[in-house]
Amino acid sequence: MRPWDLDEGVRMRRQQPHSWLLISFDQWRGDWLRQPWLRLPHLKRLAKEGWLAERCYTSCPHCVPARASWLTGLPPLELGLASNTSYTVSANASSFVRDLSEAGYSTALIGKTHWTPHDLPGIDLRDNIPLLRALGFDRVREIAGPRALAVIECELTDRWREAGVWDAYRRDLANRYEGGCAHLVRPSVLPEALYPDLWVGTEALAELQAMPTDRPWFLWVSFPGPHEPFDVPARWRGVHPVSTIPRAEPRPDWADSLPADCQLSRLMARWPEGIPSRALQELRADYADHLALLDVQVGNLMEALASRPDHSQVAVSVVSDHGELLGDWGLLLKGCFLEGAVRSLCLHRPPRGRWPWRSWGSRRPVPLTPALQAMASMVRRGRRQRPLESLAAHPGPVVSIFAGERLEIRGDRRTMVLEDGRRIDLPPPGHP
Repeated sequence: MRPWDLDEGVRMRRQQPHSWLLISFDQWRGDWLRQPWLRLPHLKRLAKEGWLAERCYTSCPHCVPARASWLTGLPPLELGLASNTSYTVSANASSFVRDLSEAGYSTALIGKTHWTPHDLPGIDLRDNIPLLRALGFDRVREIAGPRALAVIECELTDRWREAGVWDAYRRDLANRYEGGCAHLVRPSVLPEALYPDLWVGTEALAELQAMPTDRPWFLWVSFPGPHEPFDVPARWRGVHPVSTIPRAEPRPDWADSLPADCQLSRLMARWPEGIPSRALQELRADYADHLALLDVQVGNLMEALASRPDHSQVAVSVVSDHGELLGDWGLLLKGCFLEGAVRSLCLHRPPRGRWPWRSWGSRRPVPLTPALQAMASMVRRGRRQRPLESLAAHPGPVVSIFAGERLEIRGDRRTMVLEDGRRIDLPPPGHP
């Protein structure tokens, strides 16, 4: 027996529940992390200290199905979801947060959930508090994504109204998307402290400080970025000069042979000529700068965590709901099975980091929802990374669905299955 095998046996007998800091992002594509040209020191350090799924895939490349699947552990189709729609998660739905709460955890959330409709004027997210408590949260400070914040109300829009900037924000947002445009790049009109991701980052520090030290806790910090619009505040612009950003993956010649009724063809019809090249490089640089802004918020959270007396008993996970095309094939947003849309962030750092004799991660395809559910089970049972390693070793396909279509991923093979059963092999992904 190796000495560390005995050490592991001792640890296993002394397992105690871990506290858990879960950090999530909206629309952070999973291949934009380890790139050498990206300045993300804090997240790259977390990836080195933990377990990273380099090829993690969302259950659906739309927010609502992906996030409902996160919470419940159910595939989107079992929830009756295949794309963004007006949806409210049931108060008695399965919830890994409720499982933690019933196991004695103190639970809190700040940021975006999207487990209720975000598309109707007059909605106040604070009305969701009873629902979120039924799902297991003791304390909730919920906001919406940047586009929904123009029509619904929450704690953050109260701050905007008090500062006299909410109307200016709504006018700016309407102007950005006028005529169906989605690629306009310019700084936010909001004061920096009230920019959604910076506000969440600041308030999350207070939430972290408020977590108890005499019992296990779970804090979910859910940033609404780097979701478009491409509006990183002026002070954060230029971290990644346009000249340093690789070009998007060009649309291949064979793309025109795809069936006209498949979702990818419909998305190409929205941008038949692609995105103007100068605008495309500017928005890719703005997106990279937004990642740098978010990385600093992660660094602030890690610094605050390190100052807590219980820091050695806290696991940290980072995920994103789906990606962003960023000009691949001349397209933006998501809602298709190209790699940029379906690939998500997924990393987990156990308390005190991974053991040096364990794997640092996986280059095999990993499904995001089961990975997140495994993380929840691991922290509740005081386990480390073995369940994630087992998940990565599973031989079955990783599946993502969208609008009646299905993507099956086996190793490097990616097959798109249309509604009528036609199967189309997609090529291996290109560079980011």
